Amino acid sequence: MNNTWRVMTTKSDAEPWWFFEGWEKDIVHEWTLNDRDEAIGRFLEEMRRLSESHRKSKSKKLHSIAFWDPGEVFFCEACDDDLQVYYGLIIFENDGPMEIKDESVINEITDRIQQ
Repeated sequence: MNNTWRVMTTKSDAEPWWFFEGWEKDIVHEWTLNDRDEAIGRFLEEMRRLSESHRKSKSKKLHSIAFWDPGEVFFCEACDDDLQVYYGLIIFENDGPMEIKDESVINEITDRIQQ
């Protein structure tokens, strides 16, 4: 079996690591790659781009990162409240979140993202 990697960016009112039912509808961009190093490179490139354009960030198990600006909210009529807008970055290996073990990749993520 050949591995495939997917790097996805999302826009949602939920952080990207929740994977609530229907979360796929929040995908804004998606790259499917057959090379692990290319996938990690794309993930890191998107992380850099998103971290430069959003003031806040947080990571969950390194494979999912949320970016946001506190003032960017939208009104939810169903819950009668303002909800934060999150821009998510996710990397999958095959059908699930990728476990990141490469120390240099971990260091770059943790250096850039507010855990």
